Amino acid sequence: MLAVAVRACRQLPELMNLPRPSPRGGEVLVRMAAAGVNPFDWKIIDGLFDKRRPHVFPLILGVDGAGTVEAVGDGVARFRPGDAIFGQFLHDPVGIGTFAEFATVPESIGVSHVPSALSPIEAAALPTAGMTALDALDRLELAVGSSLLVVGASGGIGSWVTQLAAARGLRVIAAARPGSADRLRELGAQEIVDSSSGDLVDRVRDGHPQGLDGVLDVMSDRAQFARLVALVRRGGRAATTVYVADPEAAGRSGVLAINVDLQPSSSLLDRLVQETVTRHLRVPVERRVPLAEAPAAVAESRSGRAAGKTVIVVPPT
Repeated sequence: MLAVAVRACRQLPELMNLPRPSPRGGEVLVRMAAAGVNPFDWKIIDGLFDKRRPHVFPLILGVDGAGTVEAVGDGVARFRPGDAIFGQFLHDPVGIGTFAEFATVPESIGVSHVPSALSPIEAAALPTAGMTALDALDRLELAVGSSLLVVGASGGIGSWVTQLAAARGLRVIAAARPGSADRLRELGAQEIVDSSSGDLVDRVRDGHPQGLDGVLDVMSDRAQFARLVALVRRGGRAATTVYVADPEAAGRSGVLAINVDLQPSSSLLDRLVQETVTRHLRVPVERRVPLAEAPAAVAESRSGRAAGKTVIVVPPT
């Protein structure tokens, strides 16, 4: 089968011809239709799980995907051949990914049936970014009418945060490049702050001298996140999806700082689908590229230039 993989960590991804995997007990074999691109992909290449979790090489990239069940292993109860499923496929050993014509996934992790309201491409764009956004907003617990600064709003997670937060009645202030302003307003942002010009913290403080109720940051380092925490009023909350919060330091200024560590599950995925369908949210797919162009899509994600969500389209075999 065709797949995009690396021969070792920290090497460049390549289009390869590799053996088709077989489902083990509790697993399903999926004929992939589409796969979502995430920062997780290049972080795995860079050794995110090196010496922490078992790997298999060549390591096939991709954690999100959608497709049709081709076969099931012993003991599988949730899915049958022919079922359309999607979700986050990441499991041990790391390297049996979704940038391929076929992938295996345990039925017990964050995968579920594709609802009729979503196409495979839309379903593949949802899991990691959408579940992370939903989990982060749940943990912020902001009341209707609260102000929320979203830093990194134009990317996959940020686009979902913007939509979900606006749908919950929050006043979204999106920090992003000017080229994303119109799209973010369509997703529900009430204010756009140019993140490419001047000091972001100073600009937000000038516009909101009374302080913010919350911050959700998907990209800053530890020092910058600490500066963003200072924009939040006492009693407010600040969350980061890149695990750079210092809860003790933030607590001294009366702010609850949260490191969001996503624990994918089928129940969280089903909640995300429910919110997407019932609130008529837009699945922010900005680009569709063929499997052969996945290495370039990963490089663009690494550069931080990608807007919205890129989905790899896997042709039928």
